[in-house]
Amino acid sequence: MSLGRDAAWKRALVEALPGIPSPVCVDLACGTGDVAFLLAGRYPGAVVTGVDLSAPMLAIARERNRSTNVRFERGDLCDLPFPDGSADVVTGSYALRNAPDLRTAIAEVHRVLSPGGVAAFLDFSNPENPHLRFLQFHLLRTWCGLWGLLLHGTPKVHGYVAESLRGFPGRNRMREIFREQGFGVSTERRFFLGITGLLVLRKEVSSTAPGV
Repeated sequence: MSLGRDAAWKRALVEALPGIPSPVCVDLACGTGDVAFLLAGRYPGAVVTGVDLSAPMLAIARERNRSTNVRFERGDLCDLPFPDGSADVVTGSYALRNAPDLRTAIAEVHRVLSPGGVAAFLDFSNPENPHLRFLQFHLLRTWCGLWGLLLHGTPKVHGYVAESLRGFPGRNRMREIFREQGFGVSTERRFFLGITGLLVLRKEVSSTAPGV
């Protein structure tokens, strides 16, 4: 669906992270492990944990794993299985958009990050302009639905991407929500004519996330 660009965007996510010696990394909605393996390459001394709700995805990730510093664990975005302040880096590719409760998921990221820790998220990006949002919605529904039909015999398999953006905040509102939850925005990039975007954030050292 990304015309082969998805792998490059995931590399851009990991390359945008700061140089940290031997960090503890958590990759949310890790799927089959793409970003977790890139994190292990970026930080050879790291401990990397990929988290996903899907047992079949995790099974594939474990089968692919050739890194001794990478493990995979079943877990919920809104109830992460990690102690407070235990991670230096949290990543997610197409993760937060699928969270049952966005604010709770972001609060959980804030909770598990150490003060000054870094979070980076790659996902589809909603424009603020309602006309552009309408156009993007129908473009994604048609394009993703076509690939779902070609690959799986039904447009619903990938057509859900457009539907998942109906209630997802626009770019400006997303930045506001992160700031409200105690994050500062370090880097923002857009890809694919702005349809996808990358946000790199830092947990404010003195911040405490508000209750959710």
